[in-house]
Amino acid sequence: MQSDFEFFINGNSHRGGGTPAQWGLLDYLRENRMTSAKDACDRGACGACSVLLVDSDCRQRPVLRVVNACQLTLPMVAGREIWTAEAMTGGEEEHPLQKALSECKQFSCGYCLPGFSMAFGEIYENPVKTCSSGPLLPAVGNICRCTGYWPLYSALNELLRHEKMSTNKSQAGFLTSSCDGLLPAFAYRDQVGDLFYRPGTLTEALRLLQAHPDSKLVAGGTAYSSSRQFSPRSKASRRTIISLESVTELRQVAREKGQWQIGAAVTIRSLFDALAGKFPLIAQMASRFGSPQVRNRATVGGNLALAEHDSDLVPVLLALDAQVVISNLREQRKLRLEEFLGGPSRTVLSRGEILKTVLVECPDSTAREQDSGRNLSGFYKVSRRHHNDRAIVCAAFLVALNEAGRVSRARLCYGGVSAQAMRAYEAEELLTGALWGPKVARKVAISLRQTFPAQSDDMASADYRNAMAGQLWRKFFAEHRTPGQYTPVDGGLVENLLPFETHRETVEDG
Repeated sequence: MQSDFEFFINGNSHRGGGTPAQWGLLDYLRENRMTSAKDACDRGACGACSVLLVDSDCRQRPVLRVVNACQLTLPMVAGREIWTAEAMTGGEEEHPLQKALSECKQFSCGYCLPGFSMAFGEIYENPVKTCSSGPLLPAVGNICRCTGYWPLYSALNELLRHEKMSTNKSQAGFLTSSCDGLLPAFAYRDQVGDLFYRPGTLTEALRLLQAHPDSKLVAGGTAYSSSRQFSPRSKASRRTIISLESVTELRQVAREKGQWQIGAAVTIRSLFDALAGKFPLIAQMASRFGSPQVRNRATVGGNLALAEHDSDLVPVLLALDAQVVISNLREQRKLRLEEFLGGPSRTVLSRGEILKTVLVECPDSTAREQDSGRNLSGFYKVSRRHHNDRAIVCAAFLVALNEAGRVSRARLCYGGVSAQAMRAYEAEELLTGALWGPKVARKVAISLRQTFPAQSDDMASADYRNAMAGQLWRKFFAEHRTPGQYTPVDGGLVENLLPFETHRETVEDG
């Protein structure tokens, strides 16, 4: 058990000895006069506190990731390397990104600009990852209080046109790092007795969980630090934290025996990098999931263990017929995802158990209909903002057609409508065996509006959620009406492409 630890900021060594285990990285930065990271929302929603973290991807290769400093406690960065916007001004030469932003003729106060420079820094230092649904856009998690977005994006695009990006070394000597992104095992006790463990193996993590049954398990820590009760500044925080970030077997994505095995500590960004080209649903979901800062920290296992009703990930994994593997010190068990979700914000995890792996069948073993145009899929999300917002309603659709044009397999899964993510079993039964066309699509839309026990809250009413459940399906059918021909549809054009009855007529005919 250590009482001190080392981490690096802008290439300089820092010590964390004597600091509270729940102290936030953002607090540390500002108290040490690195004030480019701004203290704004304090819950990861605006990007003003963005910094760059040397991390590792699902293949254990070092990468730079933009993260929110307000969502990291200080022990989470033990042995790690952090870069702030101050690093752009510390050298003899002006960094190209800083120069481009200073010449973009943006009229703004500059309060949010350091956060933007860090979000752009991830794109500048790493290649842009693209897939069938397009790239993961930079800086959608950064809010400009002066609304000066266009000049900033123009400056980045202009810079990238003239600079060749590389993952092997940094341009202009910026962000050259000696860290490999891999984390050693670590244990820390602060002066008041709060404990932070970062075990190196799953067995060690399970033993710690058995010794500290009331401890809090974290991986990315986005939900942990965003919760008022457990925020780094809260006096009501738990005394023992067990971080799973160093457990290598939980951070890998591997193909074995016709299945993709996804470790519970794999981040949403790593999931995108590994499987976006193989599962269009995952690519589409990841592009709408939170912000780059959140995707770089939020994990697959954390999302499933929280079992939130408006999760973007859960409907996608339900549509892919995912299974989960749960481990304890004596045994491990395999469950279907539906069985794992025990109810609203509940799972079947018992004391001493850890979610180890998520299993998804490889596409070529999921269905025979792998010819172009006979596997239809889509992820849709209704939220107040297009990016970096919780879902009011989200849906994942997966429909497979046989050679005769009939539906051989259907999965219609929703989040945000009810108290937990759900499959629309009745609608799936209507589809299975039916000829793909407007007739069965209308029946499914009517069924969907009456399937879910929708809930009302401050974001939307139950009636609105039920209406959107049908509307998202209508949009999916409009875009995939002709198998093999994808036709993107704006929400306002759905009525023209698929003339369904009005909501009033549907209810009366129901």
